[in-house]
Amino acid sequence: MVLELAIAAATLAPVQTRHFSQPGEMGILDRAGEISSFCPLERTSVIANVSGFGAEVTVVQKFGNSSKVPIEAIYTFPLPNDAAVHRMRMRIGQRVIEGEIMKREDAFQTYQAARAAGQATALLDQERPNVFTQSVANIMPGSAIEVEISYVQLVKYDQGVFEFHFPMTVAPRYLGNTPDPGKVDPPRAIRTGTNIDLKVRVMAGAPVSNVVSVLHKVATKTIPGGFSMTLAAQDEIPNRDFILKYAVAPETVKPAFISHTDERGGFFSLVLFPPKVPKADEIAPREVIFVLDQSGSQRGFPIEKSKELCLKMIKTLRAGDTFNALSFNTEVRTCFEAARPVTVENLKQASDFVSGVVADGGTQIGPAVIESLYGQGDPERLRMVLFNTDGLVGDEYEILKTLQEGKGRARMFTFGIGNSVNRFLIDAMAAEGRGASEIITLESDADGAVKRFLKRSETPILTDISAGFSGGQITQVQPGALADVFDQQPIIVYGRYSQAGPGEVRLTGRLGGKPWSMNVPIVFSDKPSAPAIPVLWARQRVNEIRRSDYMGVKRGGQSRIAELTTGVALDFGIMSEYTSFVAVEKRVVNVGGKQRTVAVPVENASGMLTGRDVDLGVSARGTAAFGNVPGSFSRANSGSPAGASAGGAQGGGGFGGGGGGRATGATGATGATGATGGTGATGTTGATGATGSGGTTQVLGSVVTLGGSPANPASKAAGLSMDSSGARAYGAPASKLSKKLEAKLAKAKGPIAVQVRVKDLTQTTLDLLKKLGLKIEDKDKALKVVFGTIDAAKIKELIKVSVVLRVEEI
Repeated sequence: MVLELAIAAATLAPVQTRHFSQPGEMGILDRAGEISSFCPLERTSVIANVSGFGAEVTVVQKFGNSSKVPIEAIYTFPLPNDAAVHRMRMRIGQRVIEGEIMKREDAFQTYQAARAAGQATALLDQERPNVFTQSVANIMPGSAIEVEISYVQLVKYDQGVFEFHFPMTVAPRYLGNTPDPGKVDPPRAIRTGTNIDLKVRVMAGAPVSNVVSVLHKVATKTIPGGFSMTLAAQDEIPNRDFILKYAVAPETVKPAFISHTDERGGFFSLVLFPPKVPKADEIAPREVIFVLDQSGSQRGFPIEKSKELCLKMIKTLRAGDTFNALSFNTEVRTCFEAARPVTVENLKQASDFVSGVVADGGTQIGPAVIESLYGQGDPERLRMVLFNTDGLVGDEYEILKTLQEGKGRARMFTFGIGNSVNRFLIDAMAAEGRGASEIITLESDADGAVKRFLKRSETPILTDISAGFSGGQITQVQPGALADVFDQQPIIVYGRYSQAGPGEVRLTGRLGGKPWSMNVPIVFSDKPSAPAIPVLWARQRVNEIRRSDYMGVKRGGQSRIAELTTGVALDFGIMSEYTSFVAVEKRVVNVGGKQRTVAVPVENASGMLTGRDVDLGVSARGTAAFGNVPGSFSRANSGSPAGASAGGAQGGGGFGGGGGGRATGATGATGATGATGGTGATGTTGATGATGSGGTTQVLGSVVTLGGSPANPASKAAGLSMDSSGARAYGAPASKLSKKLEAKLAKAKGPIAVQVRVKDLTQTTLDLLKKLGLKIEDKDKALKVVFGTIDAAKIKELIKVSVVLRVEEI
């Protein structure tokens, strides 16, 4: 089918435990005890047809068996979080077996029975709205099985630019609070051997310009009415999202009303744009809160990109604003005790705070959300929270529930930093926070995001929107509460009708605080003209059910949420956390059903550093390493003592010291003892927190707090740097070397892979770095970072030159 309008909603989290092997080991253990390592996934092929606002996408996964025994392949992979998956089929040679949608438990039992009977079978489960598991059993030696998945989705539109997105890998997540880590933590490999090919055909309906593939090299061809695009490389590694953007003249983007009738009744979708309005004459003062994710998954390019964005945003603050900055990993750190006015001194202190942030530790987003929303006491100011994160966690529903209950009048704007971020959480946080979301790839310039945010914050917003219909006998309009609309964003409505013929929709709201309305004539079709619309209505309905009770989703299959969701998903044949697709071939190919289970590894996400410290920051091991207690955190600058964090295990990015305690003018708590981390190989006891004057305490191995003047010069030994005002900058190193690299140099020999942050990237600087022994492999002009290798013995000379600001091991 040709889809002219696709508007999909996110689905829900998993509800049951799998009863067979989880991903964890790459390979087959034969009877001789030898491991035969190979990746059963041979290739992924993607074909996308984009028309207007919607996309229809088919994904084909080819699984092969090069071993001598039958195998079962288990593959965890991503799809867009707004994908409405409505079909799965299995192909073996010329035979095609259509998948059937069932309750998740029934599908699992069907799969298990077929697996044991020796029949080829495939099971598709949804673990998160953007994470799925494909299981394929009884793949015989030398044979192959293809699984085809089809979905429809919305093509994002904002300020004249369309964006089509296809995720390619499940990036590592922090699992400290995750209830089901095995479902979102597949095994990883530096190179799995599998490749991907992708073809996109765009029928824009209007002239396009500025066609850009953000992260991939592509080959583009003009076709009547649009263009087609393929990946330039036939052996492309699936380790980063595919992002296609193209611009159209705003005046060519027309309102769209599409309706469809079948045996279930009538369904429609409506897309409208509010009128353009001029920039507000008077812009109300704001309270702006900048939030930076400094967890282990942000190390390297991501944290530098996040700091770049935040520093540029700080420069846009207006004279009447107040502001604060905070960062988080397993703890939350604030720059000021409360929001401060825009002054030269305050701007400098905040910029120093941001510049000094170092990425390490686990990812506790929930406490950072609480802190960012805390203390909304000024009715004259609208609080705007600018939240930078990759969203790589597994406790999405707890975070969204926290935001839903505590947002007050605040608006949250989320910025996803990275090439393979958790778009489900980033988009959902913005939706719950009545703001907007942006994805900032590591290769993109932050200036565009800054300009878009400024335009949104300076243009009157359409709020309190409602839709009234005449004609059609309308029911079940989705979403129940329409989101606020920023400049050049569409209003999107789904619904059902029972009577064909002419009608009208009347939209009302407040535009810039003044009453606004729009009347649009429509016609309800009596023909089956757009079969995708019922699927998209059902996906939006599932989304509304989930939002009504996030904790009901977490409780699982016995909840009212499960009952409602299952009914909609089965009626409309779509994936959800409670429904799965299963396909079974009737004939037996593996008598007895004995086989080996092989977990399909996924590629490491591009731009994310690898290694023990980073793994600790995003894996289940991070729970012990960073003293994470689910649901708890220590709030710096809270006005009351904070609890000490647990000692760092295996280095853990320097979390050997205790957490910072604070009461105004009080002495901080003694730090906890490090296990094998902190500053010593055998563990170092955290130093007693320095007495702060209106500020917070500092402990050895982990700079925890900010906002006061130090009373104890011993705090410098813990890694603090001071400016002339006595303000403390988090993570500002005592030397240009990271602690990890400094410790390694004591015994390291030979070449070491490093990233070098420099003052400028002129040819003179590059020549100097080469002369000092750095073999340059890559560089980033926006971040002023050079990547390469250098002999360990030459690093001390490298850091002596003034142009070098920081050296870290990759």
